[in-house]
Amino acid sequence: MNRRLSLLSLVLVACGSTQQPAVATPSTPLASQPTPVTSTPVPKENPPPSAPARDIAFPPVTHITLDNGLAVDVVTQKQLPIVSMELVIQSGGTSDPKGLPGVASFVADMLKEGTKKKTSAQFAEAVEYLGAHLNTGAGQETTRISVSALAEHFEPALSLAAEATLEPRFDVKELEKLKKRTLDELKLKLDKPTWLARRELAKALYGEHPYGIIDTNEVAVKKMQQGQLTAFHAAHFAPNNAFLVIVGDITPEQVKPVVEKLFGKWKKHDIKEPSYAAPVARTTREIIVVDRPASVQSQIAFGNLAIKRNDPSYVPLLVANQVLGGSAASRLFMDLREKRSLTYGAYSRVDETVDVGAFRASAAVRTQVTGDAVAGFFEHFDRIIKDAPPAAELDAAHRYLADSFPLQIETADRVADLLADLRVYNLPADYWDKFRTAIKKVTPEQALTAARAHIHPESLVLVVVGTAADVVPMLEKFGPVRVVDVNGKVLRDPKAGDKAAAEKPAAQAPAAEKKDATKAAEKAPEAPMRNTTR
Repeated sequence: MNRRLSLLSLVLVACGSTQQPAVATPSTPLASQPTPVTSTPVPKENPPPSAPARDIAFPPVTHITLDNGLAVDVVTQKQLPIVSMELVIQSGGTSDPKGLPGVASFVADMLKEGTKKKTSAQFAEAVEYLGAHLNTGAGQETTRISVSALAEHFEPALSLAAEATLEPRFDVKELEKLKKRTLDELKLKLDKPTWLARRELAKALYGEHPYGIIDTNEVAVKKMQQGQLTAFHAAHFAPNNAFLVIVGDITPEQVKPVVEKLFGKWKKHDIKEPSYAAPVARTTREIIVVDRPASVQSQIAFGNLAIKRNDPSYVPLLVANQVLGGSAASRLFMDLREKRSLTYGAYSRVDETVDVGAFRASAAVRTQVTGDAVAGFFEHFDRIIKDAPPAAELDAAHRYLADSFPLQIETADRVADLLADLRVYNLPADYWDKFRTAIKKVTPEQALTAARAHIHPESLVLVVVGTAADVVPMLEKFGPVRVVDVNGKVLRDPKAGDKAAAEKPAAQAPAAEKKDATKAAEKAPEAPMRNTTR
């Protein structure tokens, strides 16, 4: 011990220390050590049970109608000093001219690319100056102009939305820029398996119906001219074909004079309703493979025509779908991912549409387990239409849908969306007030009846995007397989007996490239598809 202390002292002196360390010696009594304290574990108590979910009552909605027919819904919500505004034109992609898909989307995009008073740059600067957010977009049934800003900037922010709506410039130079961007995006989409699956599924389900087109195409973009945009705008932008929703720290008394000032002179006129044939009912299963050579995984998508959003059976079907594949706690996810390890995520959903929407399901899997994954999906489709869901699963579905609903109405812009949906889908005015109760009232028998009516395993469409040479043999046991390339060109049609394309070996990627691609593809699960049809 003394030898060690001496060495330590020499080291400290060599390092420049002028102070000797205070070290306990054998003659110095050691400090008494505290006696360990032993405590009796506190018994754990279960948390108190949750109270039954209560209906969430929307704040009162004030309805204003201008002389020109523009309907205005106002909700006062004072939690934050902001206002969200949404002007909805009740025409969208279904009103595109025949042979020119994408006109409605081009019109929507061009609304914020300059007005008769401002260039594109000046308009963007005016929005930024207010600290506002202004967005435009078109879905199948609507074109929307939304803007959010501080409540103190309510009038100038709504004024910019009105200017974009009523006085668009449709500048030729800005249009050419948009066309170039769109063509570039279309090329990139041809390399996205999820987009390819959506495209082929929509075509197969809807045929000539407008819902069968999910995007524009290269030919239509090149044909797009200023005159087609102005014609669409003139035909469909009218106060009697629109409504305005305003939610936030604002009162109806403040809203009315501003809305009358900005939109009161907007001229109404007759609107030509789009006409199109109903999608053809399917009686047999159809399987389509989109050949994407050297793919290391398969993108799987199922679908069949199901239900309109305002159908009384929509909520029971929503509950049945929640049991099947509505979330990461549902059957598809828990079985195909957690139990069988076939995918990072498997989900199903029901579209929200004005006309008949689709039931859909999807997953991304490794190429070699494509057949097993498809078989797993069919097992669960058959089960959901065979037996009523057990009480525990039904209760979990009730709680998920009912308890997550309040999270959807926390922000003013989301409340505005839901209020807009009431008009778009022709739902009752008190629909959202009673939504949670309606979910809780769905019985096992009602869920089973809805599933049987709207989920059709024997006549659905299955689309698989992957390497045809690898996946076609796995899929043939489920039905005849048609093969197309990424551009939609038919490579093999079982009706014509053409098997050459499927039997031709696909180009193979180098092993290292495949390994890297597999890692990239499996980093994250595919998120459940969210409906964008508005």
